Amino acid sequence: MSAVLDREGPAPAHAELALIVDDEATNRLVLRAMLSEHGFETVEATTGAEAVEACTARTPDIIFMDVMMPIMDGYEATQRIKANPANLAVPIIFLTAVTEEPQLKHCIDVGGDDFLTKPYSRILLKAKIDAARRSRDLHRTLLRQRNELSLYQVQTQHDMETARRLLENINARIHLAARNLKYLLRPMETLNGDIILAARKPSGEQCFLVGDFTGHGLPAALGAFTAQGVFTSMATKGFPLLEIAVELNRKLNGLLPVGRFLSACLIELNHDTGLLAVCNAGMPDLVAVAPGGELESTFPSTHVPFGILPPDEFRATSTTLLMEAGDRIYAYSDGLVEAHNPEGELYGSPRLLDKLTGTPRAATFDAVVESLGLHVREAQQSDDISFLEVERLTEASRVEVADGGPQRVEKRAARWSFELELDVAALRGPDPVPAIVQTFDTVQGLAPHRTPLYAVLVELYSNALEHGILQLDSGLKHRHHGFAEYYAERQRRLETLADACVVFSCRHEPVTGGGRLELRVSHTGKGFDAAGASRELATNDGYSGRGIRLIRSLCESLEYLDGGRTAVARYRWSADSVA
Repeated sequence: MSAVLDREGPAPAHAELALIVDDEATNRLVLRAMLSEHGFETVEATTGAEAVEACTARTPDIIFMDVMMPIMDGYEATQRIKANPANLAVPIIFLTAVTEEPQLKHCIDVGGDDFLTKPYSRILLKAKIDAARRSRDLHRTLLRQRNELSLYQVQTQHDMETARRLLENINARIHLAARNLKYLLRPMETLNGDIILAARKPSGEQCFLVGDFTGHGLPAALGAFTAQGVFTSMATKGFPLLEIAVELNRKLNGLLPVGRFLSACLIELNHDTGLLAVCNAGMPDLVAVAPGGELESTFPSTHVPFGILPPDEFRATSTTLLMEAGDRIYAYSDGLVEAHNPEGELYGSPRLLDKLTGTPRAATFDAVVESLGLHVREAQQSDDISFLEVERLTEASRVEVADGGPQRVEKRAARWSFELELDVAALRGPDPVPAIVQTFDTVQGLAPHRTPLYAVLVELYSNALEHGILQLDSGLKHRHHGFAEYYAERQRRLETLADACVVFSCRHEPVTGGGRLELRVSHTGKGFDAAGASRELATNDGYSGRGIRLIRSLCESLEYLDGGRTAVARYRWSADSVA
């Protein structure tokens, strides 16, 4: 039975092969008889050279090697036999009459596994054979396990490479190619524990997620896929930033094991108004910088990372800032400030802040990346590095990114309608508009028209709630920090609202070449001065007036009834039209 390198498991039940190497016939005869008692088949060699040749023809299970022989002694023969990888697991027991320690040590040094002194003892021979078998079987087991481990490593590496490509595809989505963005993702391993995601809401706002998972490898990759699914799906459907945060925590809390979580910041930027909203959950402070390099604001973490708290204990918060054209916001993982050079010195927050606030606008991002490279040099890092720059664009250079959605309405136009009534408790809850727009897609396949439909419904709903019911003054938005004041007042009035109701009535009917969707939004507030809002359009004053102009530009018609308490917009679509 041969013992080749990839041999697995214990030896089969048939006779094992023993090679006896000795130039004395009597010694071979005695040993052959003793080995047959233990079930061995034997072959014999009279010189070391014959022994090497015999092992080439057929690999034995055990070798008994005499030391002193003509032509080639046992030492040289053993070295040549062990030089063949197929014989590494074959135990070699030296046959010797000497008992001096230096000679016995030399037997082991040249590759022998044990020795048996002459004259042979049956008891010692059996003990030596049993020990050799245990050693051989252990070696075979280790070889089998090594081969299995090698296959596992190959498969794992393949899986890791697949996951890496998927993560790269996630992080390289079309929205990260926008001209107002620059980003850096530098993993320390095959899989990156950091992620940078971007999406655009139907109303046009850019949304971002910059995250850092605890740990690396496949667990982080699985978490990244979940985070990407939640973020992209909800952002592109128009869900508010804080609702995305709540859902992200819920999903990750149910998915990730104890001790794993996602530190992340969610960013939303409205280029029309300049309103920036940031939800920072465990990330380093975000930095807002003016075009001249002046520090405008920082956004520290306001609550624990996503995935730690159960859903009923998690409360998402955000901070807002009114950005001017050319202002930039920077988000990064702690791997950036903790990047170290060969001497162990960290890159550090002061160095980063100095680069962010002391460099001309066009060179800031590149200056940080260059400075980081000069600092770390060839040092192996202990964490992933992510870094994102977002600039608010001027009106003349708005970012336009295709959403990659379907290019035509595939479903045949049908007649359908539904009504949704929201009381005070529901008005304080999640924004209903994304769910309503999703219903349009589910029932009629209107995904190509999501952007205009979302814009129309958002304006109708905000006019009904904020102006008709809460009686908010849009003039607040013109003040310094006015948007923050406006939405703080909106929240305060909503929390103290005693009784109110908003009703969405949606009715669709087929028309030639497509369909017509009637959107009726009614409320129980004091009403809305549609005529006054129309007059404001001439001077571009009043945000509600501009909303009315937007609706009229997108819809076939718009009218206000019941003193402005009911708005009716009719949206016409064709099968081949695309938003």
